[in-house]
Amino acid sequence: MPSNIPATTIRIDPEVKREATAILDELGLSMSTAVNAFLRALVREGGMPFEMRVKTPAPDEETAS
Repeated sequence: MPSNIPATTIRIDPEVKREATAILDELGLSMSTAVNAFLRALVREGGMPFEMRVKTPAPDEETAS
């Protein structure tokens, strides 16, 4: 990565970081590359690059009335 790009510090839950790092290692990606990809998608989409919503009940819970 070019040295003229500033470093940014973020706080990550240790368990989430461990699990994410394991997945990224399998993909051959660094955490920095993944965060940059997320931020580029955020800019491209003009918002979060995935749907955000309150968890809905499982289908069997909806029909069990």
